[in-house]
Amino acid sequence: MPTSPDSPLYNSRIFDSYLKLLRKRYPNVDTHALLAHAGMKRHEVSDPGHWFTQRQVNRFHEKLVQATGEQGIAREAGRYSASPEVLGPLRSFFLGMIGPEYIFYFINRIAPRFTRSSRCTARKTGPREIELTVAFNEGVQENPRQCENRVGFFEAAFLLFDHDFPEIEHPECVFKGGEVCRYLIRWRPSMTNRLLLAQRVISLFLLAGLLGDLFYNHTLLGPALFLGLLAYLSFTLLSRNVERKALLSSLTSMRGSSERLLSQVQENFDRALAINEIGQVIATRTELGEILSSVNQVLHKRLGYGRGIVVLLDPQRNTLVLQGCFGLTTEDEERVRSIEFPLAAASSPGVLVSCFRTQQPVLVGDIEEIRGQAEPENYALISALGVRSFICAPIVCEGEALGVLAVDDASREGGLLQSDLNLIQGIAPVIGISVRNAMRLANERRLSDQLRKASEHLERRVAERTSELSQAYAELEYLYDSVSHDLRTPLRVIYGYGELLLEGYGDKLDDPAKEYLASIIKGGERMEETLDRMLDFSEVKSALPALQPVDLSLMALRIMSELRITDPKREVSLEIEDGVVVTGDEKLLASVMENLLGNAWKYSALKGCTRIAFGQNDGICYVRDNGEGFDMAQAGKLFLPFQKLHDGSRFRGHGLGLSMVRRMLERMGGKVWGEGRPGEGATFYFTLPPADTR
Repeated sequence: MPTSPDSPLYNSRIFDSYLKLLRKRYPNVDTHALLAHAGMKRHEVSDPGHWFTQRQVNRFHEKLVQATGEQGIAREAGRYSASPEVLGPLRSFFLGMIGPEYIFYFINRIAPRFTRSSRCTARKTGPREIELTVAFNEGVQENPRQCENRVGFFEAAFLLFDHDFPEIEHPECVFKGGEVCRYLIRWRPSMTNRLLLAQRVISLFLLAGLLGDLFYNHTLLGPALFLGLLAYLSFTLLSRNVERKALLSSLTSMRGSSERLLSQVQENFDRALAINEIGQVIATRTELGEILSSVNQVLHKRLGYGRGIVVLLDPQRNTLVLQGCFGLTTEDEERVRSIEFPLAAASSPGVLVSCFRTQQPVLVGDIEEIRGQAEPENYALISALGVRSFICAPIVCEGEALGVLAVDDASREGGLLQSDLNLIQGIAPVIGISVRNAMRLANERRLSDQLRKASEHLERRVAERTSELSQAYAELEYLYDSVSHDLRTPLRVIYGYGELLLEGYGDKLDDPAKEYLASIIKGGERMEETLDRMLDFSEVKSALPALQPVDLSLMALRIMSELRITDPKREVSLEIEDGVVVTGDEKLLASVMENLLGNAWKYSALKGCTRIAFGQNDGICYVRDNGEGFDMAQAGKLFLPFQKLHDGSRFRGHGLGLSMVRRMLERMGGKVWGEGRPGEGATFYFTLPPADTR
């Protein structure tokens, strides 16, 4: 994939050597302005894991030459990289090789540590001559000073081994029309090699002198041999001294590197142990306060961060609230708790709020960078606490921001680095998982408590209403019995005397009086029928069903035969399915069928042809007619006592039939419902449970 001017290509260690060179040899240069012009930050240059873009590099070199007035500053910086304070652990790696030429043999492995812009290969062309080829990746456009800096690095490789500057030719360069940058490097033997060569020559001279002394007069060769032996011993001591100094320097460098590596190993171990302990916290803690307190202890104890805070979104979701901290005194904690982090602020949001909103981590290498962004009182407090640099990482779970984790270390020299940001960025989501789990568990506990209280309240209300309903039902049953029995005698007296009056004195009454008297008698009879129905309705509850197989088909035929006698002239079409046998109480089922078929007969009386059907489908019995039907919006009133959906002047009835049907079927464990359309008839369905389930 082609690179762009904004692709990260060059490691920060390249520019760290520039800054160290400027501090030592160009102390008057304002490095802060230099980095600001290039879009670099000091903590980014100090971080060995950070990479810069070609655009930043070009601006850096432009400002650097302008500030120093030195056109060759890039090559000088490359040479300076040989100093111990610049290379660091790489110096020990290089010194572990036999000579500088071996560094170039491994150039294809070393170069990617510093640049991603090119590929470097080496080829030996002579005893002390190497050809290096640098091929740039697609889209990379370096500047000439980077080529000079690269030459300085090549020279630095020889300075490491106390060599003289090598002779470097640049026969092909991309800045002069070449496809690659090609370098020919030649060098002379080092001082140690020269001393060893002299020592070997003198050894041969001494050997030749000893052989001559055996065959010639040793008197003449004695002084020469003595001088040769003295020269041999001198060169030997000198070469040993040079080797000892080189070895001591290498050992010193390796010791420092080993100490740094051990420190890095310990740091990596602490980080791994911290992540493990945080995982254990998540697995063993359920309360939010305990989780945050334990995580803070791990960050302080294992990772060595001096201070830190955890702010979480408040329940109203309009501000960030301090929920945990470490490394702060009680007084400082109160001062930090007084800082407000409103999410809906009209002014420029602070670093923590911005981190929360964007869900992106932030490394502030110098708090001067945020002076204009933070509130003046907040910035004054941060400065008073001695904060120089800090890291903010969003606490996110399932794509939702829950809060922010912020840490700083006032005691660390050089401030926090990109590696710290990567670590905190990896820990923050783990905290997010634990926070979300704690919140969910707290919600579950709260909901469980609310449900428990609601359930207890509902149980009390159900018990109260059940008691009230039972009392009302008992009173209603008593009313049914009382009305059915107590009103029957006076009612019979009323219409009985009416009948006697009509029989004994009918010839003395005029026609209107006879009509009035007939209405009284007829109303009394209807009232007595209603009382009988009410008594039947009350008795249904107390009746104990006697379950047995009942043939409903035969029962339907019998009922329809009786109904046809009442109106023999009516045209009737019957469809009664054979063999419909159910298990239930025969008396109750007879009443059910009489009511359903009687309604079908009554409400289809005005049709030219009465059509009534009875059958069973998938265990559901039905009675269908083509009568008046009903509006389904009124279906809820069908089975209520004394409710009528049709005009009483057209269809006689007392309004208890269907309510009795429902009660009787419920007594047998069944249910009933109806469907209909006005003017198109109705269908009533009922079910009974199988015999083996009752």
